[in-house]
Amino acid sequence: MRLTISLKPFSDERFEMTMARVSKRMDERSVREFGQRILRMVSAEPSGNLRLDRLVVKSGGSTRFVRVADIDWIEAAGVYANLHIGGKELLYRAALHELAGRLDPVRFVRIHRSAIVNIESILRLEPISHGEFEVILKDGSRSKISRTYRNQLEKRLGQSL
Repeated sequence: MRLTISLKPFSDERFEMTMARVSKRMDERSVREFGQRILRMVSAEPSGNLRLDRLVVKSGGSTRFVRVADIDWIEAAGVYANLHIGGKELLYRAALHELAGRLDPVRFVRIHRSAIVNIESILRLEPISHGEFEVILKDGSRSKISRTYRNQLEKRLGQSL
């Protein structure tokens, strides 16, 4: 069985008018959808990806507000992070990988799977062996830069070690 479809004849002018009407409605729909998306973005709650400027650290029955800029370096301590601030240590209740994603990448760089340093706190680098270095911080702390994370530090510094 063969199906044939016959169309009613129409003029080029009618076709152009129909296409103009369709195009106008498509534009209106796109603008309306775009406006709705912008409105949703503007009115949405702040995302959890905001850079941290302070940490709330609970310790010994008190709560401290620690400026992130004051942190010299951070080391992993299981499911916690040990914050090193001016020669003192505070335990923060977050895993290192969670904290790493919320820190300003201009200021902080991961140098080891268990350490993040504040660029401003680095005093010097000392070579150990086979492309590995040790970071010497202003407070005298030392931490190893692994070969895995060396590229991140070089990229941040804009030059090779």
